[in-house]
Amino acid sequence: MKEDSNTGPENFHSSESIKAKAMSERARNATEAVGWMVPLMDAVCAIAASKWLVLSIILIGVALGVARFATLPKQYTASAVAVLLPREKPALDITVDTSSVETGDDRAGKSTTGSLMLPANPTLYTTLIKSRSIISQIADKYGDELRSHLSENDRSDEVVNQLKSMIELTSTEEGLITVSVTSQSGTLSAKIANELFEECRRASKAIERELLLKQANHMHEAFENAGRRLVWTEAELMRFASEKGVIDPNMQASNQLRSIRELVAKRDEATSELNEALLSYSEKSYEVQKLRSRIASLEKMEADARSRIVGTIGEGDYGQLLVQHENLKQKVRFERDLVSALGTKADIYRIRAEQPIGNLVVVRSALAPERPAGPSKKREIGIFLGLSIFLAVAYALCRLQVEKALKSEYISAKFSELKKLMKVKATREEAS
Repeated sequence: MKEDSNTGPENFHSSESIKAKAMSERARNATEAVGWMVPLMDAVCAIAASKWLVLSIILIGVALGVARFATLPKQYTASAVAVLLPREKPALDITVDTSSVETGDDRAGKSTTGSLMLPANPTLYTTLIKSRSIISQIADKYGDELRSHLSENDRSDEVVNQLKSMIELTSTEEGLITVSVTSQSGTLSAKIANELFEECRRASKAIERELLLKQANHMHEAFENAGRRLVWTEAELMRFASEKGVIDPNMQASNQLRSIRELVAKRDEATSELNEALLSYSEKSYEVQKLRSRIASLEKMEADARSRIVGTIGEGDYGQLLVQHENLKQKVRFERDLVSALGTKADIYRIRAEQPIGNLVVVRSALAPERPAGPSKKREIGIFLGLSIFLAVAYALCRLQVEKALKSEYISAKFSELKKLMKVKATREEAS
C-alpha cells in the first residue's frame, strides 16, 4: 500500500515553515502598523518589570536630596538701597555783572551752572563696588567673620571671586542702586552691604573734592591772567589820559563850553557897542579902535577855546575822544569785575572742596535679616529627584537591552567564545 504524499514528513515540515513565515509576516505588519509605539511600550514594560528597583532608586535620590538640604548651611541676604542726586545749581555760584549789560560770562554761568556736580552714572559705582581694591579691603576688614566662606590657603584671586559671588548689584538709569549680599550670617551680610555703600560715598566725595580743587586752580590761573590784563588796561587808560590831557571829559567839556558861551556873549556886547560908536565917531577914532581890538581879542579867545574843548582836543575830535575814553573806562570796569568774580569763585571752590557733599545718598541701610533666604528646598530636592529618575529609567532600559542581547544566538555564541578564550588563557598561565 502506498503512502499518501500529503501526509509525509517532508510535507509536514514544509507546512510548519509556511505557518512560521506567515506568523512572522503578521508580526512585522503589526510592528509597522504601530510604528513609534513599539520602543515606547518596550520602555514602559522595562520600567514596569523593574518597578520596585526603580522606586527604590527614586526614594534613595529623594532621601539624599532631603539629607543634603538638611546639612547645607543657611544663607541670609541683606540689601541696601542708594540713589544718586540729580544735577543741581551750586548755591554759591556767582556771575559777573557790569552795569546793566549781561556779559558773556553771565550767559555761560547760567547755561553751565552745576557742571561740577557728579553726573547720575550708576555704572561708575557698580564698577567701583566690583573692583578688586574694594573687594580686597572688605576681605581684610571682615576676615575673621568670613572664615566660613574662605580658607586660609585661598589665593587672592580666589578670595576676590568668592566675595564677588556673594554680592549682587542692580541699578536703573534714574540713578537707583541696590546692593544685595548673601552669606551664612545675616549680620555679616548687612555689614558688607553698608560698607560697600560707605566706600562709594567716600569715593564720591573724593571725586568731587578733586574736581573742585581742579576747578579752583583753573579759576586761580584765570584770576592771575585777568589781573595782568587789568594792569595793562589801566596803564593804557592812564597813558591815554596823559597824552590827551583828559581828567573828566564831561566836566572839562562842560566848563569849556560855558567859557565859550561867555566869550560869545562878551563879543556880541562889544559888537553892539562898536555899532553905536560908529554912529558918533569915525573909523580911526580911539574909541572905535579900542572896541575893534577888544572884539578881535574875544574872537581869538573863543577860537582858542573851541580848539581845546578837552585837553588838546578840539570840537571836531571831541566825539571820537569821548568814545575812546568811555571804551577804556568800560574795559577797565569790566576787567575789575571779572578779577573780583574769578577770585571769589576760586575761594568758593576751595571752601567747597574742604567739605564735599558727594552725590550718593543711602536711602535704606541694610539690616540683618531674621529669616534665611536659602538654600531652596525645591531646588535641592528637585535636583536629586530628577537625577534619581534619570538613573532609574536608564537602568531599566539598559537591563532591557542586555536581556534582548542575551536572547540573540549571535551574541550568545560570542559570549561562549569569550568564555572559552578566557578559560584557555587562564590554563596557559597556570601551565607556564
